[in-house]
Amino acid sequence: MKTFSLALVAAVAALSLPVLTNSASAYQCKTGFTEAQVHKPTRLGAKLQAKKSWAYKVKNDEGLSWSVWKIAGVKSLDCEKAVQRWVCTARAKPCLYVVQ
Repeated sequence: MKTFSLALVAAVAALSLPVLTNSASAYQCKTGFTEAQVHKPTRLGAKLQAKKSWAYKVKNDEGLSWSVWKIAGVKSLDCEKAVQRWVCTARAKPCLYVVQ
């Protein structure tokens, strides 16, 4: 039974290998950073709005497909408490998910 299980695993791996090697995908990132800063009463609100503002700026400058925060490169999201407000700055390199 153990030999059968090992053979089954080997067969599945061998069949999966061509699928994994034939589909090339990667991220293509811009060399420059885009930055957006917001002021909000709460830290959470400022963080969320900073990421949205970053995406909005990138969408206007580079296009919708570049404006996804989750795939951006070299990201930072820094927040500081100011007088009764939070100031958050989202900074990242816009990236594009490319499938070849």
